[in-house]
Amino acid sequence: MDWVKISLSSQQKEELKNAERQTDRKPLLKRLQCLGLKDKGWKHEEVADFLDISVNSVTNWLRAYQKGGIPELLQWGYKGKVSVLSLKDQEELRKRNKEKPFMTAKEAKVFIKERFGIKWHLHWVQKLLKKNFTVHSKR
Repeated sequence: MDWVKISLSSQQKEELKNAERQTDRKPLLKRLQCLGLKDKGWKHEEVADFLDISVNSVTNWLRAYQKGGIPELLQWGYKGKVSVLSLKDQEELRKRNKEKPFMTAKEAKVFIKERFGIKWHLHWVQKLLKKNFTVHSKR
């Protein structure tokens, strides 16, 4: 994967701190925190786990920052993501859950990885289960 490297100057760090103080929207604050953590040398996976986001989001946000600085990072144009599970896969997942309900989201995550070859962040598996199966699973 094409990792984005970040090294902020003292002026850029001050600009980041000011933006964090002025931002009251949690999703936008996460973007700023992502930038700060990467500047501290954190790996993409560490940032993603800490902020409960995907590694792709880390990369996308850092590219946005490189493209246009903090103003670009704070642009909000999220439209959602199309599911990578086909309708057939979703039906198979429902069938499996009906026959033997998933006890935890981790269990469902392993099933999805083994059966469909898709590696999802636990957060997205929890959302999938809650949205599609009315399951309130544990991590």
